[in-house]
Amino acid sequence: MGGRQAQWTASAVGVLLCLGFAGTAAAANLALNKPATGSAACNGNETPAKAVNGSVSGGNADKFCSSASGKWLQVDLGASKRIASFVVRHAGAGGEPAAFNTRNFNIQVSADGSAWTTAATVSNNVDNVTTHDVGAVDARYARLNITTPTQGSDSAARIYEFEAHDAAAPAERVVLVLDRVPQFGIYRSTEPTTYTPPPGLLMWKRGTEFARKLSDAEKAGIGDDVALRITYHAQCDPYDRFASAFFISLPKGQTPTVDTPRVTFTDFISPFSDMWQGAKATRVYPDAAMDPYAAALANPDRDIWVGISGGSNPQYGSDACQQHGVTDPAIAEVGFKYSLALVSKKPLSAGGDPDVISLLSRSPETDDSIATGTVPHTANLGIATLAVSIAGYGAASGGQEYTNTNVSVKFNGAQIATFSTKIDCASYEQYSPRGNPGIFRNNNTSNPRSWCPGALVPMRYFDLGDIGGKTLQFTLGIGNRSPWTADSVYNTSISVLEH
Repeated sequence: MGGRQAQWTASAVGVLLCLGFAGTAAAANLALNKPATGSAACNGNETPAKAVNGSVSGGNADKFCSSASGKWLQVDLGASKRIASFVVRHAGAGGEPAAFNTRNFNIQVSADGSAWTTAATVSNNVDNVTTHDVGAVDARYARLNITTPTQGSDSAARIYEFEAHDAAAPAERVVLVLDRVPQFGIYRSTEPTTYTPPPGLLMWKRGTEFARKLSDAEKAGIGDDVALRITYHAQCDPYDRFASAFFISLPKGQTPTVDTPRVTFTDFISPFSDMWQGAKATRVYPDAAMDPYAAALANPDRDIWVGISGGSNPQYGSDACQQHGVTDPAIAEVGFKYSLALVSKKPLSAGGDPDVISLLSRSPETDDSIATGTVPHTANLGIATLAVSIAGYGAASGGQEYTNTNVSVKFNGAQIATFSTKIDCASYEQYSPRGNPGIFRNNNTSNPRSWCPGALVPMRYFDLGDIGGKTLQFTLGIGNRSPWTADSVYNTSISVLEH
């Protein structure tokens, strides 16, 4: 495919998000840049030191990875320290699938590196980031022992950060942006008549997209560790549907339209469920780490709108409501509902000045080479991070709805990374009581997939290094050149986060 103009350009719509705001001091991370050791690493660039470097946004190698039979990570704090809490940032915090998040592990402390005391034990974790208050313990050494490295059969442990803090974890601050917004049918041709959005909530595309402006008070509650928490509330449509969460930044006083350029946070898929499935009628997705966008969301000088683009397909023939005799259109026309919250514990750090440039946002691509336009940048430090989300959707026969692929990433013509969209869906079967169990099985062999019902599509981050004096252009090469059907696409989002 030929190059295209960037969707967001500074001259066209003023979309460079100039940031950098004051914050209060956070509890000290005692493990930051301290000597770290561990079990044998997966690769020479995924060493224990990567888990104490203070970063989760340097790409898939910005982690400690180990496939050893006994997996552990140990940090020497240099002297005895009073530890109040630990934070572990698992695979999902670095943009990898949540299916790779550590499932079972424990944290131990020691004064001498020989005699160990267990400070915390965790079973059945699914979250991207876990926090563990331990009261007040004095220790020089901290150790993370990993007993079950992932949610499925993958045997590699992936730890993006292992933090030891001198203060207890702060209380969680939750900004509820969207509360049970209905998802009407994607094929309807008229506006919904059974639902009126409350004041301040924008509704687009016949009830399949919603957005709301953050208040100044809400922006002030956003911290460095902000995460996105999405909740699915089942209703009539029991099938898996694609959606995405996004934000829009505009000058004060401007209201976006459906065509205003936006930045995609993450894509996600609804589970197979309905409103008669008891506890499984609700699915709270694992928190999606949004820390690279913290300053953009907290910008006091611009209006920030956050929203969801999705839709459902109720009343398609013998859906759940029809099966239960529900005819009230206020219920029967809604496939399911979504809630969206921004969650933080840390304050926002001062002094940063990153910009966000959106090149593609949920763009339906049908070529094997996906090229952006060429854009300038204003990165103060001359460095930046690339954010990429891609997965195939469409007809199963001859399309890319299921099959995963390898993707190459080129920056100004030079390859900088490759990754696979492969995912193991086994751990997500439990959230789809109405689903075909075969979808969630044998994903590593006969049933390859690039996404799972009830799961997030990972946003992947790549360090671009020194971009001083350069314009920016990116190309994604798609390795799986299968035949395309009329409705098969790679939904693709590409952004640059400047520093």
